[in-house]
Amino acid sequence: MKRLLRPETLFFLAVWIMLLIAFRERGFWDPGSLWHIKVGDIIRTQGMPQTDPFSYTMENKPWVPQQWGAEVLMSLTHALGGFDLLLLAFSTGVALLFTLIFRRCIVSPSTDIPGTTISGGMGPILAALIVGACIFVGAFHYYVRPHMFTIVLLGWTMMCIIDYERGWCSIRRLAALIPLYVIWTNLHGGVLGGTMSLGLAVAGWGVLFLAGRARNVTPIQDWRTAWLLVGIVVACLLTPLINPHGLKMLDIWYRLLVSKVMPAVISEHQPMDVTSEVGIMIVGLGVFYIALLLGTLPKWPRVSWFIPLVWLLLTFKSIRQGPLFTITAAVCIADMWRYTCWHRYLVKNGDGSLAWNAEDDPARLATVRNGNLWWVIPAAFVLLAFALQLAGVRVPVIGHGWVRFDKDFVPEDMNDEINKYMESVPPGTHIFNDLDLGGYMIWYAPKLKIYMDDRCELYGDDMLKEYADTIKLPPEEFGVVFEGWREKWKFDRAIIWSEPKDETKPNDGKPPMEVYFLSHPERWREVARGKRAVMFELIR
Repeated sequence: MKRLLRPETLFFLAVWIMLLIAFRERGFWDPGSLWHIKVGDIIRTQGMPQTDPFSYTMENKPWVPQQWGAEVLMSLTHALGGFDLLLLAFSTGVALLFTLIFRRCIVSPSTDIPGTTISGGMGPILAALIVGACIFVGAFHYYVRPHMFTIVLLGWTMMCIIDYERGWCSIRRLAALIPLYVIWTNLHGGVLGGTMSLGLAVAGWGVLFLAGRARNVTPIQDWRTAWLLVGIVVACLLTPLINPHGLKMLDIWYRLLVSKVMPAVISEHQPMDVTSEVGIMIVGLGVFYIALLLGTLPKWPRVSWFIPLVWLLLTFKSIRQGPLFTITAAVCIADMWRYTCWHRYLVKNGDGSLAWNAEDDPARLATVRNGNLWWVIPAAFVLLAFALQLAGVRVPVIGHGWVRFDKDFVPEDMNDEINKYMESVPPGTHIFNDLDLGGYMIWYAPKLKIYMDDRCELYGDDMLKEYADTIKLPPEEFGVVFEGWREKWKFDRAIIWSEPKDETKPNDGKPPMEVYFLSHPERWREVARGKRAVMFELIR
């Protein structure tokens, strides 16, 4: 039992259960959680789409699913076990990733050099606190969406970089990233971030090699190794070409990267607000990380330890990079901890639950190294949850029927009216919708054609800017533009977001769109209202 019930076991189970509970609703807040599944369904049943299948504004316009691999996996998972199985896969993947980091905090990787006494040097309590904090800070952007593959695979990339830098693995481990990046390319565009991180590491090692500081601070000891590493980076850089869409994929990524409008429309692309709760947490983790890094001086810091700082800087430009900073920071903290003055202080003045020195306690090191079976109990729990969900057994947290949608983000209380309208009109009927309601409409009203959704690469900067500017106009000015849209696109219904009544704000805090509709009852009639959404019908 000592080999089975390890600190890693308890950490995994704690994180796993926490994620299953905390993300029961939150994991599906993003509209992409719904439409990605629908795209996967289309790919599996009809083949790869080449034109937009959902909207009337871009009907028959060229569009290909850039995250098609992840969408197929999401579709298959949903077909097998519904949203519960999607949440189970999400929670298991995140819990496993951070448990591996937790293990690195308390013991070196299993691929270390035989006979060494290198260990993480953290006690289980401190390791749980630090890794748990990294999970908490990055969780603001955890959704059941393809971008989770990027978070996991970037974490693995950082582990490979550190292990190679430490001499714990051969160059073959880095070469194995090439086929992995081919898969990553077809899951999510974040593969570029993995290549950037690997490229930064190799560039740093190369600079130290050229500066004559090869010994102990860089794994590049000769020109042959240098050229092999450059070749691996170049090969990883070329992996985005291996996809079913060819150069279209690169064009999509380029347009998304250079877009000046997306930050004004999509919240996850906005610069980080350092005064917000999320901004304060990220800055706090950044300060903590820098303090640990400074604590390694005056010895020469490892190149890999600077990579999270690059991701921290990128987070200031776009908040969606925050989880990538937290995952790279967590992996590097596990590596640098034992070289900090803070570790030495706790070893001298603390206790084993916070920090310990492997060389002073070889018996304990042998104990933690014998914990390779820590995964057995977690695997049993995951398999149990999987079986319960396939069998349709309703058990809280791990069984069938656990997932539910938050009506603040997925207005299921509008379903009856949506279904009633959808069945009363011909397939392909146009309906106007708010951008963030696009995913909801694609999922719950597949027979209708929508105005737009959050596939920014499809609609382009011009349409996104027009939409973003229009919804901010005063009600009557909004109405002029909106009625022009209605004449052009011929829709008789509109479903929009509403806001709770707030008498301290103009128009009781309601958005201009809703104010316009309510102030023209002779033209628009309210037909349904939910907690956060409302539908209007044109009066003829």
